Amino acid sequence: MVNIRTIRKANLLAQIARFGSQRAFAEEAGLVPAHVSQMVTERRNMGDEVARRIEKNLNLADGYMDLQHQQQGYAHPKRTNHHNRVAENDSEALKTLLLKADQMQQRLSAKTRKVILRIERAAMEGKLSDEDWEIVVRLIDRLERDS
Repeated sequence: MVNIRTIRKANLLAQIARFGSQRAFAEEAGLVPAHVSQMVTERRNMGDEVARRIEKNLNLADGYMDLQHQQQGYAHPKRTNHHNRVAENDSEALKTLLLKADQMQQRLSAKTRKVILRIERAAMEGKLSDEDWEIVVRLIDRLERDS
């Protein structure tokens, strides 16, 4: 069963992979490396306060650590000497694509990520009506025309 503990743990592991090590992640997130290690080994759980601190210090949208994201469940893809992602098979290609999408999202402003996260959360909770979806689609169509 997926619960907040497993979601936060998966997001923690994804962020550690993003920074390359627990120590580098801890420094950026404003946490003590030993605390990060305890969360990874499940000797400690990530509470609300730590989740919000991670989001704030890493410029993630509010609530990011509480939601499932596409990057969960895949291994860190291999890199070449030029640090480009290399796909070895279809599975690896999918993993690479998901990682690139996550990296692109990280380049968005915090405000943009927050809006996207709020829409995603509302959609996951079934709170968007057909009319709401039509508004979102019209907005996206307008933005695509303007660019």
